[in-house]
Amino acid sequence: MLEKTFGYKKENVLYKERTGAYGIGFSVDGKIPVTMTHLYNGEKGYFLLGGGIENNETHSNCIIRESLEEAGLSVIPKDLICKGDYYDFIEQTNTDFHGIGYFHYIEIGAVLSEPTEIDHYLVWLTVDEIKEKLFLPHQIWAVEQAYKMLVK
Repeated sequence: MLEKTFGYKKENVLYKERTGAYGIGFSVDGKIPVTMTHLYNGEKGYFLLGGGIENNETHSNCIIRESLEEAGLSVIPKDLICKGDYYDFIEQTNTDFHGIGYFHYIEIGAVLSEPTEIDHYLVWLTVDEIKEKLFLPHQIWAVEQAYKMLVK
């Protein structure tokens, strides 16, 4: 499995860890579903569908739940593509953060409802737009890996 670390791990720092599962799928016109929300500073933030694993749920169940909550979109998680992690300092919460992401290919289903998470919106981006707009570097890298494996 492909793995890559982003950011810099500082010595003697206790990081808040969050493990998540995320889905990467391509529509017939080559676009990828993502969620758009507003960041602390009011700017738009774009993220892959998925999020933190809750209550020992499987990666698949996490991706299905988060896709419905964030975008109202039904998905079917398939193969694991890669694992990426990211060390960062979040100024707004004064937290050293270590995000660990497992990225899976997803088959995209239908939009079933409006998102249930406030201020989350389903957006479809091209791979080039992903490189410009996605907020987290390990998510951009994962999309690049999925594109190489599944589309090219």
